[in-house]
Amino acid sequence: MLRDLDVALHWSAEAAQGRYELDAILGYIAGLPTYSLMAELASGRVLSGVLPPVGAMPTALVAAAPLRWRFARDFSLEYARMHAARGNMVGALAQAAKATFEEAHARVCEQGQWVLNEKHLLAAAGIETVDRLFAAPPPGARDAMEWLHALANVLDGARSATV
Repeated sequence: MLRDLDVALHWSAEAAQGRYELDAILGYIAGLPTYSLMAELASGRVLSGVLPPVGAMPTALVAAAPLRWRFARDFSLEYARMHAARGNMVGALAQAAKATFEEAHARVCEQGQWVLNEKHLLAAAGIETVDRLFAAPPPGARDAMEWLHALANVLDGARSATV
């Protein structure tokens, strides 16, 4: 990918301090964290010129990112419940999916693992079994709260019998 090096270096410096923003990029469910630019530098090959070396995920980011991602996860789950309570299953499932990817981001950050996109994020986070829940969504609002509770248990690290 072609990137503006000054922009990539700016967001790398921010990531080194544990700071990042989320960009709403088409195709991303939870958003694209700006520390992804640092991940690209860490995994890229220099074709021309010299770039500063980037290695492991910065300690400050490992400490800060999971907390922020889990705040977002909890917020998304609460909105999923609110949608379900109103009978809006599309909104409930959309927010539940967002919460799932937010938890996955939290887990890979805890591991200090660079991930460049969401394509294999659930597997990298070790929560790919959550697909089983989404393969059998609740048939209606009445069952949605129980389904969301099972999802929350998985995202919290508990093992649910339904997964």
